[in-house]
Amino acid sequence: MDRDVVVDFDQLGIRIDSEVYGKQAQGKPRLRKRAPNDRSKLHLPQLVMAVAGLHEPARSDKLGHVSFPLENKKFLVQQMDFDVLEDDGMTIVLAPLRASILHSKAQFQLDDSLAALAGDIANVAEIAARDPDLAAAITAHADAISTGVNTGELRRTADALIALKVKRFGPTNAGAVRVLLAAEDGPEVEAEQIAGKEGRILTRLHTYKERDRKFAKQVRDHYRHVHGGKLRCEACGTVPVEVYGNAGERAMEAHHTVPIEELQPDSVTLVEDMAMVCAGCHRVIHSQKPCLTIQEVRDLIAAHAP
Repeated sequence: MDRDVVVDFDQLGIRIDSEVYGKQAQGKPRLRKRAPNDRSKLHLPQLVMAVAGLHEPARSDKLGHVSFPLENKKFLVQQMDFDVLEDDGMTIVLAPLRASILHSKAQFQLDDSLAALAGDIANVAEIAARDPDLAAAITAHADAISTGVNTGELRRTADALIALKVKRFGPTNAGAVRVLLAAEDGPEVEAEQIAGKEGRILTRLHTYKERDRKFAKQVRDHYRHVHGGKLRCEACGTVPVEVYGNAGERAMEAHHTVPIEELQPDSVTLVEDMAMVCAGCHRVIHSQKPCLTIQEVRDLIAAHAP
């Protein structure tokens, strides 16, 4: 309240005056632009998403739902979280952390997205060797950011970068260009046959994360502890070791509960983001795109129970 808001993009080494301040309006705290009629100035959520190279959120919920991959002005940021770095009573300096998307459990880890962009900027020569147009778009966006000014050029350069990523990789909402280029070269995996271009790239990254031996062991150990020492399918309830003995362990697979369309290549996967399911249920989960949720598989099982 009663403070001007400056946003600290530490990963990019820049602070930008958002030209937004807090005030009491209609009995609630609100953010207001200092120049409300200047359309070249972005509002706070739009500014952060533009700098991070992400799609532009709408100002109101016009559709009542959301679909992925996101498109400009077809989703709403329900909440944006920040760290407070400085507050002298007149100006507050905020560092963006995450943005939650309305009508979805999806969150953009903004610090990850900003770090991914910083990595692309630092390695733009490497990217230029493979795709000069993408490298030029990254440089143009970096130049707009480096001015330290809230301007529509941030949105224009972000949109140009997004458009080239769509052309090269398919519709995408996040991910370092370097990571997406590396994934483009990776071998196919089974689930790719039901995924679009972005889905294929994200499926590869998703599969590599699950196949990390240390992480896979952590997931299995976690769910053994949850279920009293045995792995149980989160969808159908089967405990394979009770059916097949120790060989039943091989029937259990780790499933990423975040749909491929919402997966951010640069984000960290937590144990809590995974579920253990039997091979049969895992096949059913991935039998369509977007994949079924575990609850939807449970509902199918219940509907067809004798």
